[in-house]
Amino acid sequence: MSATVSCRQCGAPIASRQDLHVVGRALVPVHRACHAGWEAAQPWHRRGWLPMNRWTSLLAFNAVLVLVAVVAGRLRPEVPLRGVLPILAAANAWLLVGRLVSWRTVERHLPPRPPAPGAGNG
Repeated sequence: MSATVSCRQCGAPIASRQDLHVVGRALVPVHRACHAGWEAAQPWHRRGWLPMNRWTSLLAFNAVLVLVAVVAGRLRPEVPLRGVLPILAAANAWLLVGRLVSWRTVERHLPPRPPAPGAGNG
């Protein structure tokens, strides 16, 4: 926890993991409040949908994949959905590797919660 992680949008240091969003394919660290501003400044092909360091991103991605599989199964009932499991596994492996890289390069250097005011001043 010795490294300082700075926001790529405003340049200020990020105090804790609660205030951190890791976004984009390049795993850019930004403040939670700066996320919208960073995304607005990016070209459409570099924008991230959800931050990589939130497990809700993984859940939302899987929900979309399952929805696509269900709709495809309804539209073409003669095609078995056995092929969906390898697609889910490959997509999740990609997301989990991104999550691991995000943890290893950015998140582990920050405390889980912001320091309490006056903590360590005694």
